[in-house]
Amino acid sequence: MLRAMFGLVALLVVIGIIMLIFSQIEAPTIKQGEKAQDAARQISGRGDDGVPAMESFRITPKMRGSNLDGLEVVSVVAGGGMATVYGLQKGDVITQVDGTKVGDISMNDPETAKAMVVQRGFQGNLPITVLRNGAQINLPDKTGAGAAATPGSAPAANPSNGNQPQTVQDQLKGLGIQTGK
Repeated sequence: MLRAMFGLVALLVVIGIIMLIFSQIEAPTIKQGEKAQDAARQISGRGDDGVPAMESFRITPKMRGSNLDGLEVVSVVAGGGMATVYGLQKGDVITQVDGTKVGDISMNDPETAKAMVVQRGFQGNLPITVLRNGAQINLPDKTGAGAAATPGSAPAANPSNGNQPQTVQDQLKGLGIQTGK
């Protein structure tokens, strides 16, 4: 009887050690994989909900003559890519992507400008500038100055490369994932 109890205690100790080792080694690997999935989803142009970022907001152009001054957001899908990454809100006017005016990156075409906001901004993890309630703010807003914004956790552009869009390999490397290169 004593031997059986000693054996049971030893078995429970071994199981406890295995669980400890698992939590120290495998759990961080799982979290790293989840981060990589989130990054890959954003790079592919989709939000956490799986919907393309292009479909997560609607815009109307703000023109000055034949020049595109901005893209006024007329609706945003709650939980969509643009809402979670940037905290984009109805009424925001997108004026720049990574410091470049939307009219300049799109040759004043509103649909091209919207596509560039998604491709360069969302997929490239680059900041956008919006006018919100008359104030110019950069999103994602890491300072809290945007007040009502609820920015997500999109990583900033890589300052070591002159704030240019990162390659997929660079982004995965930033997450600690080794690639073939």
